[in-house]
Amino acid sequence: MRPPIVWINGPFSVGKTQAAHALHERLPGSFVFEPGEMGQALRKLTPRFSGDPQEHPMWIPLMLDALQYASREADGPLIVPVSISDTARHRRLMSGLKDRGLSVHHFTLTAPLGVVLERLRRDGQTQVHVGMVEDRLRELRGEQFRTHIDTAQLSTQQVAELIAAEVGLTLAPPPQGALHWLRGALARRRDG
Repeated sequence: MRPPIVWINGPFSVGKTQAAHALHERLPGSFVFEPGEMGQALRKLTPRFSGDPQEHPMWIPLMLDALQYASREADGPLIVPVSISDTARHRRLMSGLKDRGLSVHHFTLTAPLGVVLERLRRDGQTQVHVGMVEDRLRELRGEQFRTHIDTAQLSTQQVAELIAAEVGLTLAPPPQGALHWLRGALARRRDG
């Protein structure tokens, strides 16, 4: 049986990348699949395309093929941190993965608007459009995006532990030390 896909959704600066890397550190054989890399490739390989990579006609087919391939190669769970709130796009991805026989556990990380805005500012994103953040949070509250985890009062390790428990994964003890703090800080910068 193939390892599961742990899909971590949510708005920017809610902690998706941090949670993904915390899980990866504690799940031997796991692999963090970064959809943002697919978007960068589409921008570089497609003439005259500069929009949202998720709107590119090849994004979903490439994601499905890449996830299927990665699931065959991985020794443990695939962890996918990505912000996706378009219900039709999300449905196509989830049904496409299911049609390929892949087991997906979907989680949406949330936080109150004020918490998300403060995290965006902390991460250096001062030109934040509040309405866009509100829209994204509202869209992600839908039934299709369950299971929701409110990260406002949780540490990254607690979020990882909740996800692992829900999926039925056994985590190694959390790493300790100064380098662990540095890895977390770098992950926060990528999550923006």
